[in-house]
Amino acid sequence: MTTMQTRPDTAPAATTATANQPGRVVSIVGIVLGALGIFFGIITGLPGLICGIVGAAKGNRLGWIAIVVSVVCTVAGIAIGAALSGGR
Repeated sequence: MTTMQTRPDTAPAATTATANQPGRVVSIVGIVLGALGIFFGIITGLPGLICGIVGAAKGNRLGWIAIVVSVVCTVAGIAIGAALSGGR
């Protein structure tokens, strides 16, 4: 009888974190776009919000963070833009 020995270098490859967490990439993109909303307002804030909603719908917790970041930064960006333009 032969016993089978496994070598450490032939172990199965570890799964990636994104394979186990659906919506993670789109949530991170949403956070980045939402944060850019402070500089570009609705142009990047709205896509960040949409990405956050998609990520949250897929069950990823970062999706909710992307939603909050998008809303807060977009509103702040619009307020800063209005203040710098003199409210015109």
